[in-house]
Amino acid sequence: MSKRNKIIIVVVILFLLGVIGICKFSFSSGYKIYITNNTNKTVEKLELKYKVGNIIQTISQIESKKSWKDTIDTNAIQGENSIILTYKDNKGNSYEEYIVGYLEKGYSGKANVVINNIDENGKLKITIK
Repeated sequence: MSKRNKIIIVVVILFLLGVIGICKFSFSSGYKIYITNNTNKTVEKLELKYKVGNIIQTISQIESKKSWKDTIDTNAIQGENSIILTYKDNKGNSYEEYIVGYLEKGYSGKANVVINNIDENGKLKITIK
């Protein structure tokens, strides 16, 4: 194989890798959020919201041993932000758990939220991965 052919092959491979990288970045702008309820109770009235801005999604309930998933589009974010899970216990006290601590327009990724326990007052014990 001649030196010229080797150079052409390397250029074509680099071009294809660049195209694949651009396509992957373009189509994956969003955060995949997975919430798994590992308890024996149904979890109700969860909300995902931005730290700065509005509610993203209201989750009416996640049954025992079931999961919920969605992708949050990050293309509309202006500036720096975070994604927070909010809920209230049986007494009406509000709680916030940061799901994604830092976020900007076009960011992508995945957050796994596992609800491990619900105490007698309705407070959740959550693990975020």
